[in-house]
Amino acid sequence: AESYKPLRVPIVTADAETVQAESWWENDGTVHVSWLRGVTKYGGGSFESRRYLEENGNVYVCESTFHPNDATKERNTLTWKFRRQQPNK
Repeated sequence: AESYKPLRVPIVTADAETVQAESWWENDGTVHVSWLRGVTKYGGGSFESRRYLEENGNVYVCESTFHPNDATKERNTLTWKFRRQQPNK
């Protein structure tokens, strides 16, 4: 299996907050994982995203999870799926 080294960079979120972004590839380069760490909004925590293709590349999946710093709070997860459309003839 091929190994992918994480990339870490500071970024500014849509909420105008500077956080640490980290991303890498898993499963032989078929799943892209990214984390935004150091979020103070929403009670503080980290955002995780996992992106990959399904159905022979016809469906793009993005799983997003917020991991709160407060262990008494539940994680919030949202999964988006985008199906490739055939061009109009």
